[in-house]
This record gives sequence, C-alpha cells and structure tokens, in this order.
Amino acid sequence: MRSAALLLFVGAIVGVMVAQVVGQETKPTAPATLHGKVVKVDGANVVVKTYLKEVTVATDDKTVVTLDGKEAKVADLKAGMYVVVTPAEGIATEIKATSPKVEMPKKK
Repeated sequence: MRSAALLLFVGAIVGVMVAQVVGQETKPTAPATLHGKVVKVDGANVVVKTYLKEVTVATDDKTVVTLDGKEAKVADLKAGMYVVVTPAEGIATEIKATSPKVEMPKKK
C-alpha cells in the first residue's frame, strides 16, 4: 500500500514537471561573438588575437563590416583594431571594428 502511494506521488510530480517543460516557449539565443584585436588581414581572412589564442576569421561577400560605426570593408581593418565578430565560429556575418585610441603625449 505504501509503495503504491509513493509511486502515485512520484508520478504526479514527474507529470507536473514534464507539463511545465513542454509548456515553455523557447526563446532564440543570440549567436556567440568573438572579441579581440586584429593581428593582420590576409585577403578575406582576419587574424584576431583573443584573450586565449589567435583565431583566423573567414569572411565572404555577405560579411558586413563597420569601422567606428561606419560602413567599411575587410581591407579597411588594420592591426591593433578592436573587433567583435559574429558568429564566433564559421564565416563571419558581421565584424564591428573600433580604431585604437591614440594617446597624446603629456607636456612636461
């Protein structure tokens, strides 16, 4: 008798949990991005130095490149520029680049 009651209780809990999971809507996740600095541009490939390693990013004619918020081309990217590449793997669909900040020398 106790076993039957326990099985019924566990079954009810599992049923509620499954109903909650099934009823939830899945939200699309944003594609992962790659952050780093440009090491070099080699044709359609951009070599980016991340915190851990260097990554070669492939681009194509559909890759949208912006530099300091303005439309640009892969060839406009230069070493030292900070970039955010979407997605983190595969052919880049978007590269947002920022020019490195130039510091003025201090007056003595």
